[in-house]
Amino acid sequence: MKSIQFRPQIFVLFLATLFASCVYEPIDGTVESDPGSGENTSGEFKADFSGKTWTAAETEVVISENFIEIAAFKSNGEVFSLIIEGASEGTYAANINVLAYVPADSEYGYWGLNDNNPDENTGSITITKIDTEKKTISGTFQFKGYWSDYDNPRTPIQFTNGVFTDLPYITEAETNDSFSAKVGGTNFVSTDIMAEVLGVNTDDWIAIGAEDANMNVISVSLKSDLVAGTTYSITANRSTDDVQASYEDDNGEHVAVSGSVTIVSITDDRVKGTFSFTTNGSTSFNITEGSFDVAY
Repeated sequence: MKSIQFRPQIFVLFLATLFASCVYEPIDGTVESDPGSGENTSGEFKADFSGKTWTAAETEVVISENFIEIAAFKSNGEVFSLIIEGASEGTYAANINVLAYVPADSEYGYWGLNDNNPDENTGSITITKIDTEKKTISGTFQFKGYWSDYDNPRTPIQFTNGVFTDLPYITEAETNDSFSAKVGGTNFVSTDIMAEVLGVNTDDWIAIGAEDANMNVISVSLKSDLVAGTTYSITANRSTDDVQASYEDDNGEHVAVSGSVTIVSITDDRVKGTFSFTTNGSTSFNITEGSFDVAY
């Protein structure tokens, strides 16, 4: 099993390079509408590929201080995931952001990043309008998607004429998500919180990441089938741990080698817990008094 690492400030590489066999998907492959959650059936999201036009049944959009996340679903589990590092109108390159399509019942997907040539211009996404009064977002996209199972490559797919129009969005504040911790006794104040479900081989993981104003990142990842009221240990064996964590600063990622995560509550779409851990490396970081309460 590949290890889980969640690095929001370089989320553009997170899904496509660190997770060759990972996909972003709802645990059960479907999405239930929940008023106020950001999931909706209004607006329009579509794209052309393989000689057909793909039209979403539902979408979910969250705009935070530094990121825009757009997910578009069909009832059979197919999903487009567009995640850009930015929160304003403009054009963003596909290879340094996340543009991805995951087929139904698949552990893999087509990503807008060529692992053999990361500098390849594979496409782009343009945010044409963010209507802050109506709280809708519109834009276009197109990209060349490379299959994420590098051991069993497939012919890349061209996704063209991608368009999303008047999709309702919610802000991060409206998700009621929270994340806090101390790094060496100093408060870590998050400016962005991201939580995604990732399929890794036969397991589903909930990957939670928080970024502060200085682009430092704390990430906590846990298997989706963990039990509330239970504390899970972090060890140096990332291939067998049920929980994992890391801290990242300007000097790179520092992986947790000891610590624990306690699951306070967990449902099909929300998890709450506490954590603490110590990282590896010549400079060791002690992360204490950690807590999260996030929707995923």
